Amino acid sequence: MNTNTSNNCPCCGNPLLRHARQGGMYWFCTSCWQEVPILAVSKLPVPEVVVQRSQPKQVVKSKIEA
Repeated sequence: MNTNTSNNCPCCGNPLLRHARQGGMYWFCTSCWQEVPILAVSKLPVPEVVVQRSQPKQVVKSKIEA
C-alpha cells in the first residue's frame, strides 16, 4: 500500500496512510490511531497560504441630541 506524505493528520501533523474498504476511501493516522475522512484532509488550508481576511471593526460613536 502506498503512503502519501502530502496529507498530514489535522490533530498531530504526522503523515496519514490511505486505506480502502467497502464504504470507500479514508485516511488513517498511525500516531493518533484514528480514521480521518478524506474531506477533512482535502479541505484543510495550507498554513503558508492562510491570510487573515477579516479587518478589525471600528467603533463609531454617535452623539444623541436631546
